[in-house]
Amino acid sequence: MSPKKKSKRPGRPAAPGPGPAESGPPAARRTGPATAAASGVSRTPVVLDDRRRWPAAVWTALAAVWALGASVFFVLFLAEGFALISRDQGAGASMTAAAWYLLGLVVCALGAPVAGAVWAALLRRKIAAVLFSFALLVSAVALFSLDTPVGIAQAIGNGIASG
Repeated sequence: MSPKKKSKRPGRPAAPGPGPAESGPPAARRTGPATAAASGVSRTPVVLDDRRRWPAAVWTALAAVWALGASVFFVLFLAEGFALISRDQGAGASMTAAAWYLLGLVVCALGAPVAGAVWAALLRRKIAAVLFSFALLVSAVALFSLDTPVGIAQAIGNGIASG
């Protein structure tokens, strides 16, 4: 570089150009703890993407409530229904228990996916909202293939009132 093009700042001597040993990008030349401490640069990593993990944990819990809760309450409802069919007397307590199991089935099969879909939509997580909506659709089709929503509500009401 010609001496005319070198800009000299007052109070600072002109630095010599890179020699044969110091060729390469400036970041590669200034490495090591001595240069970092001398320049006052902190080497602490900065978090640029603050992705929260708690929505995924809550959605996992809601999916577990949906799958496991609906399965358990369905098995309990079927077992209580078969017990009602096999005996004639003392059906009041069995009918009440079957109604409570049916209510638990409805809450787990429909309530958990609705809660997950609404919450995912509020947090603007499109994929989670679509997946919970799909789970709601599957549950509603399976549950309402047994009876209509009005019939299920009447069965729950009559069963709880009989006990």
